[in-house]
Amino acid sequence: MNIAWLSARTSASTMPRLRDFPDAVIPKSIYSRLGHISGGRMKYRMLTAGVVNLLMGDRETTPKGIETTALEMVRTGRLQGEEKADGTVTVRIVPQTADSAPLRPVEELVAERIRRRCRSGVDRVPIGALGPGDGDEFWVWWRGFQNSVRNEATVLGLIRPARNKYVTLLYRGAALAAWFGALWAGVSFSPEGVRIILRAILVLSLLGLVRLSDVPLASGPRLTAAGRQAAREWRTHDRAGEHRLPKRQVGAAGPESALPVREPQRIWSAYGRSWHVVDAGPLDTPRWGHLRQLVLLAVAVCAACGVLVAVTLTAHRPALAWEWDTAPLLTGVLLWGLWLPARRRVLAVPDEASFRGAVISRWDYDTHYDDPPTDITHYCCSIEDPATRKAWSFEVDQWSRPMFSREGNPELKDRFRVGDVVDVHCSPRRRKIHQISVVEAVSRTD
Repeated sequence: MNIAWLSARTSASTMPRLRDFPDAVIPKSIYSRLGHISGGRMKYRMLTAGVVNLLMGDRETTPKGIETTALEMVRTGRLQGEEKADGTVTVRIVPQTADSAPLRPVEELVAERIRRRCRSGVDRVPIGALGPGDGDEFWVWWRGFQNSVRNEATVLGLIRPARNKYVTLLYRGAALAAWFGALWAGVSFSPEGVRIILRAILVLSLLGLVRLSDVPLASGPRLTAAGRQAAREWRTHDRAGEHRLPKRQVGAAGPESALPVREPQRIWSAYGRSWHVVDAGPLDTPRWGHLRQLVLLAVAVCAACGVLVAVTLTAHRPALAWEWDTAPLLTGVLLWGLWLPARRRVLAVPDEASFRGAVISRWDYDTHYDDPPTDITHYCCSIEDPATRKAWSFEVDQWSRPMFSREGNPELKDRFRVGDVVDVHCSPRRRKIHQISVVEAVSRTD
């Protein structure tokens, strides 16, 4: 389907009509949730769900666009949707016939994403499982999805491409030169009273240059006048609630906003051929609640008591009273209010575990060392324990290389992939793997 049909300027004779698409595959129970894009009397009412998401996301595509695009494909018959009893909407690919119109690039990417998520032996995918959750394998696909949505918006004249960083630097340099040149001229030729004020402004402006290091040189995509008008119309439209972004978009700012797994998060998993949500634990061990901290607390209390006894025996003043009352109270607060609750959370995590589970998330991150100058890539993954419906996060590989080197190790990167079934002997409490082996590996060709 040519992307030009998305434009509101397309003539009505060439505009697709809802009755041209099969509605039999759309359950009535979820039809009201599908974002009826063509409703209303808006100038830009025919924009696709991905473009609307970009406009409402202030020039940035967010994971909400995946959900709305999938629902739009259900409405147009490209996907088949079904709502479960718990309210979860699942989608599956509808086989295309010879007379079916070709999919747009964004729709092809959504279909590809569904096929990848169906490789665990399931034929339907919850819409929530199409978003972030499976690590760097998602982000490779996500970059293509973002670019496709931006291309659609660019063709429609709603956004301008990102400006070259050197052009941006030239513009900002010219503005700074004009500003400081005008101030310098004013200081040179103004009366004494005005000169003092201009000097103060000049000093404050020079101090403001310190903050220029925080200003990004690259300029992202910019909304055109038509794009700003379309964004205003959609934000005030009665269907805007279906495209409005949640207050917290997980992963909207890129991989760094969702990975690595440092805070507990919920990840969709299809292990066991049924979709469910798994609580994935953090990669780092708890910072509080260890026995060594109890020992340090006991030593500190004993030392404090010794100091109080020494002061009481040697001071030439009455014996200390409030200090003896405060010390046990402070110790109790530290012990019962901080250490013991944290200790219970530590003990709730198994010290040793052996199970057969599935890799549900995979990512990597880099650390840098100056002596010797070395970059280390840490390959990590979250592995689901089917008995507890929890996932434990571990570092499973490391790859060292000289600093600033672009060398990589594809064998380590592909050692584990999302969907692999593995046998694990580990210590979830210490986030350590003793032994791990692949039992059933997913295809490495996709």
